[in-house]
Amino acid sequence: MKKLILLFPLLLMLCGCDFYLTKSKTPFSAAKKMEMALENGKNKIHFLGSDLNGNEIFKNLEAIYPYAFSIGFVYYQVGFMEMSVEIENKAQQEQARLFAEKIAEQYTKDIKEPVEKLEVLHDYLITNCEYDVETASQEITNGTEAAFTAYGALIDGKAVCSGYARAYMMLCEAAGIDIVYISDGGMNHSWNAVKLDDEIYYIDCTFDDPVPDRGKKVIRDYFLKTEQEMKKTHSWDVDFYDKLIDNFYEK
Repeated sequence: MKKLILLFPLLLMLCGCDFYLTKSKTPFSAAKKMEMALENGKNKIHFLGSDLNGNEIFKNLEAIYPYAFSIGFVYYQVGFMEMSVEIENKAQQEQARLFAEKIAEQYTKDIKEPVEKLEVLHDYLITNCEYDVETASQEITNGTEAAFTAYGALIDGKAVCSGYARAYMMLCEAAGIDIVYISDGGMNHSWNAVKLDDEIYYIDCTFDDPVPDRGKKVIRDYFLKTEQEMKKTHSWDVDFYDKLIDNFYEK
């Protein structure tokens, strides 16, 4: 998604606007505060201090927030930072989230065990979505097309890896399971991670849905893989995501 970072040297004139400053010591805590603001209908917050790294905040927010978005930062010399988030194709993505809630209720309402919920939702996604080869083959894309979002996977039934991973996040969150979105630029790929009994496991719905599409055939080759198992085929910033996951699941 898009990131915009600006340095603004002028004083901000406050004239009765809805404005307050908050503090965050880490990019993860800043991302959590932005997530809470978005859930409450706000897309802009201001942080006291200007030493937070915008790229790190973006990576943290992307990992815990299932919507595709663009993010912008304005750093003021008077000592604070403004962060704003724009959700791409917001109405579509909200429609996908409502649909995910219905699917989770329908398929997991009588299931208690998290692993079984994860499995049922994994199987639902890969048997009701196919990999969007046409979008994936495009040399230039801005990442805002439906295929990159949960809408593509859940409503259109066609998505690329980020669409699968975001849809799986929405499904799992609707079923009461916290899950993380992982992205690696080197692989140009996205998948998910979950923490169960203090152990991290990885789930790649895209890799379990091969091309050409196999319809209702269920594959679980990349379901609940350990780090060592996943490293055989995937690469990612393990240290970054391990730290993020620890923070995410910290009670």
